Amino acid sequence: MIEIDGKTRLLGLMGYPIEHTYSPQMHNYISKIYNQNYAYSAFCVKPENLADAFFGLSALGFAGVNVTAPHKTAVMQYIDHIDETARLYGSVNTVKFENGKTYGYNTDADGFYLSLLNAGIEIIGKDVLILGAGGAARPVCVKFALLGAKSITLMNRTQKNADELAAFVEKNCGYKIHTKRVHDRYDVVINTTSVGMAPNTDACPLSDFSFVDENTAAADMIYNPAETLFLKKMKRNGVTTFTNGLGMLIYQGLVAYEIFTGIKIDYKIYDDIKREVFGL
Repeated sequence: MIEIDGKTRLLGLMGYPIEHTYSPQMHNYISKIYNQNYAYSAFCVKPENLADAFFGLSALGFAGVNVTAPHKTAVMQYIDHIDETARLYGSVNTVKFENGKTYGYNTDADGFYLSLLNAGIEIIGKDVLILGAGGAARPVCVKFALLGAKSITLMNRTQKNADELAAFVEKNCGYKIHTKRVHDRYDVVINTTSVGMAPNTDACPLSDFSFVDENTAAADMIYNPAETLFLKKMKRNGVTTFTNGLGMLIYQGLVAYEIFTGIKIDYKIYDDIKREVFGL
């Protein structure tokens, strides 16, 4: 249990709704393990109250705050300095308060990539299919383009959104993304949509699995349920390497904690967090 005193630095998470989050348990567990005097809590902030909440945390001397839906883009207008990569991603999920200034970062894409590597899924030199073209897809497309994926294909229900995201990545990263299927098979298939998330667990973002085989890897950003219908169907079609969104949640939190505190985390703590925080 964290012992809070007059020297405790405060951290938090702003979102709406927020009741489902595990971020306080995770960050407070890290603080306990590393003997850091930080306390982390969650704050339910409606969109119309975002500015007041953000500047209020700064005025109260918070060390930093994570930002989740629906505030990741809106919060950018209040931040003094935004990391260039976060600007490319188009959103901020981590803000550090320091010396009267605010600094914005996005740890989602790094966290997701680390979760893929942890599951044995490589992106560099691979043909990647990404489902969805919304706010979660943009950081992934930019990250994978900068990493050097062999190819990226973007499939989205609304073609216009896919075309716009592809144009953005080509303009800013010099990387051409396909918005129609171009390969007979893909090395990696990733769901960045919310289709299949609880309570709508009978939904799947994909109906055609003809381009996957036993050498295809699958990843879903959703972690509730732990195995979405998308992942179940990928397994039925021969996929043996896969991961859900829990790894992304943990790794992005580890990267954010490093930004908040300035300490280096041994990422081997990942397994301890899965067991102690998520009971897995």
